[in-house]
Parts: sequence; C-alpha cells; structure tokens
Amino acid sequence: MKLFIILILLSYFLVCAVSYLFLRKIKYQISYHLGMNVAMTSSGIMGIAVGTLLVYGFPGHYTLITIVSTVIAVLIGVIYGALVDYQTLLSGVSSGIMSGLMGPMIGMAADLPLVAFCTILVYASFALLCFSVRS
Repeated sequence: MKLFIILILLSYFLVCAVSYLFLRKIKYQISYHLGMNVAMTSSGIMGIAVGTLLVYGFPGHYTLITIVSTVIAVLIGVIYGALVDYQTLLSGVSSGIMSGLMGPMIGMAADLPLVAFCTILVYASFALLCFSVRS
C-alpha cells in the first residue's frame, strides 16, 4: 500500500514537471491574468492532492505531513509564479499556503475514492493549464 502511495505521488510530480517545462517554453504567451491562474491552480491542486495522499497513506504523521505539503505547495507556487512576474509569484505562494494546510485536513477523512478523485483532478488541472495558452 505504501508503494502505491509513493508511485501516485511520483506521478503527481512528473505531470507537474512536464507541464512546467511545456509552459516555460511558451512563457511569453502567458498573460498576467493567465499567469495568476496558472500559479494559483498549480500550487492549489498540488497542495490539496499531496496533503490528502500523504495523510491517507501515513496517518500517524499529521504534523510533519502538514509542513511537507505546505512547503511543496509553496515551492510549486513560486516556480509557476516566477514564469510571469512577482505578483503571480505572490499569488502562487498564498494559494500554496492555504492548500498546503487544507490538504492534510481533507486527508484525515479520505478513503480510496477521494484519493482517486484527487489524482484525476491533478491530471485534469495540469492538462487544462497546458491547453489554456493560446498559440
């Protein structure tokens, strides 16, 4: 079961990295409004999904998981927000803080269908971020 959780977590980071590399190539086509949505969506969905998944897999380490998920979400918000400017970076950080704190709370009530739903949301959100840039 723990290996299953780790594989899903690695797939989250893989889809996050692939979408970042795609968006970095076309970062000059990203407007300020879209950049804010990109930063907030990426950090928000990753904070909630990582926190939910880790608390579901390792329920005895709630405090450590809350800190880890918040740091991960903030870092993703910084990375995606830096694609445009400092205002989008700040939006990514604030969204990362909120979602990093909320994810473990949701994970305390999680079961396998909720984990599957979070996984689908991660994949769908990053796909929408990549397809939202007009070429």
